[in-house]
Amino acid sequence: MSRFVTRRSRVAVGATLVALCASMGVPFGAPAAGADDAPAPGTAPLEIRSIDATGDNTLVDVVYTGSGDASKAKVTIDGRDESVTSATSLKDAGVSSDAVLVFDNSVTAGNAATQIAKDKIGALQPENGPFSQLGVVMVGGSAAVIAKPKTNTAAVSDSIKDITATGGAALWDGVALAVQTFKGFPKNQHHLILVAASPDAGSASTLPDVAAALQELGVTVHIITLAGSSADVGSLAELADRQGGTLQSATPDTLDGAYGSVVSRVGHQLRLTVASKGTGEQRNALSMEIGDESAAASFRPGSATVGTQNLVPIVDPSGFLDGIFANAFVKYLIIILGMGAAGLAFYAVISLLFNRQSELADHLRHYDDTIVELDPDSDEIHQSLATSDILKRAVEMTGNLAQQRGFLDKVEKMLERADLPLRPAEAIFFYIAVVIASVLLSLVVVGNIFFAAAAIILAFILPGFAVDFMAKRRKKKFVRVLPDMLQLMSGTLRAGYSIGQAIEAVSQEVSEPMGKELRRVVTEARLGRHLEEALEAVGERMDSEDFAWAVMAIRIQREVGGNLAELLMTVADTMTQRERLRRDVSSLTAEGRISALVLGCLPPGLGAVMMAMNPDYIARLFEGEGLFLLGAGLVSMFIGFVWMKKCITIEI
Repeated sequence: MSRFVTRRSRVAVGATLVALCASMGVPFGAPAAGADDAPAPGTAPLEIRSIDATGDNTLVDVVYTGSGDASKAKVTIDGRDESVTSATSLKDAGVSSDAVLVFDNSVTAGNAATQIAKDKIGALQPENGPFSQLGVVMVGGSAAVIAKPKTNTAAVSDSIKDITATGGAALWDGVALAVQTFKGFPKNQHHLILVAASPDAGSASTLPDVAAALQELGVTVHIITLAGSSADVGSLAELADRQGGTLQSATPDTLDGAYGSVVSRVGHQLRLTVASKGTGEQRNALSMEIGDESAAASFRPGSATVGTQNLVPIVDPSGFLDGIFANAFVKYLIIILGMGAAGLAFYAVISLLFNRQSELADHLRHYDDTIVELDPDSDEIHQSLATSDILKRAVEMTGNLAQQRGFLDKVEKMLERADLPLRPAEAIFFYIAVVIASVLLSLVVVGNIFFAAAAIILAFILPGFAVDFMAKRRKKKFVRVLPDMLQLMSGTLRAGYSIGQAIEAVSQEVSEPMGKELRRVVTEARLGRHLEEALEAVGERMDSEDFAWAVMAIRIQREVGGNLAELLMTVADTMTQRERLRRDVSSLTAEGRISALVLGCLPPGLGAVMMAMNPDYIARLFEGEGLFLLGAGLVSMFIGFVWMKKCITIEI
């Protein structure tokens, strides 16, 4: 093996990390497709306003401004096609709609705008339009109910004729008064029309308070901001959106047009009667199509659901992350880079495990005839110089951070026991890169949030398990060949060899990993390290008590004298009996180990099957009391595993 192989492996790891970093450069929080094109509040041609599933049928109130035939609407509930038995206007269905106009008559709005607004209030048509009655609240200076709900325009106009612009805008107090007014007509459908020209000033009520009150009553909020004003458009738009209302801007001269737009939208409300009341106790998904328009919502069977926030459609977990990467080109680019990174990672692992020579062996090649050196002028060495300074600095930073945290030496021991020719800093950096790549690939390719979380967890724990598995497997091979090595060394000593010569001769005959460790002892002894110290290092590196006892026997014999060959034969016979006992114990505890494995895999395996076959059934486990039960189950499983481990672990 050669220096070229060593550097070539580093290049492979570097290429892998470069590909991973390139894939990580994609913005993770990309907006969902069409997020910038989302319709403004109150402009959707089809909007579901409320769902009443308290009776034998489901009553769905919608706003529809399209040209399709509502009686031919297609409705599905939890994927089942349901028939629409009737479709009538909300007014014909016997539902009365009332409205309260909350007008900003502060000095910011100005007296001219206030007077114009009073003159154009007739556009709301309480006697002829969709509203059965209209009330007025003014917020200039302080909020006050100027006109209690009335059934004709003249009565409303007469109540507000003396209003002028004054003070600041107690906006949220005015909304709170409107809510109190609505409570006097609990069976009506409520609409709040808010004309704002300035931000709130001096209200005792707050936006969250009035938003909660509006949500409780299912009030639809229509916002009209006066053009050029200082109104808090962001907060008002959020309020209109969550209450399923409208948002528009107008000048005082075009205020009648804005009023007319609200009247038109309220007048396009329909009530559809669906011959189903939903199933089960969980929320049901409802989707509707009228003509070319569609809308979706959710409701709970046996209850009335009002308000946009309560009607939020059920999100399919499999499509939960679809909107994260909106650009199709970016999504496929990430997949391609991830696949390339996976291929390079596989190549790097193969190179590291089977073709790479350790740094120590590379430096000691002049002292060990078994290490083959390439011609310094060969093309392979020149090709291996293609290393990245950025990658070197990244690995160095990772190593320094790990050293500060105190686990660099621990990683080094784990790598030595598993015989992985990696520097600790390289291994840590490579591990972090693989974890990040697994996170990105699972989010993009898998899509399902639960399986993506499982993939991420596996990416965190599998490398450690793999290294530990390789170390234990190598230790078993080492311990298995130890008695044969001691017997062979004993025969070599009888033939007249010294202990150093015997170790060197045996290292060429025994199988791996014993042969490699003994050759390392020989090399370290040539460099001046004491033979007993080099042998003790093997026992510590392999975590083998048996080898440590053999070294102790050799040390004692060299101090007090005696027949070392006979001593090694006695130690070898003891090791053989111990290995036989280990195998007997392993056979007797096999049933317990298999039981622990089956019991450990059964709950998560059964949960995965149920999630795939009936996700609604198992979904309750991940909400409310189910999370507590899930946590208690995990704790109980952990206690059971520890108990079974103690029962089947027998020290020999």
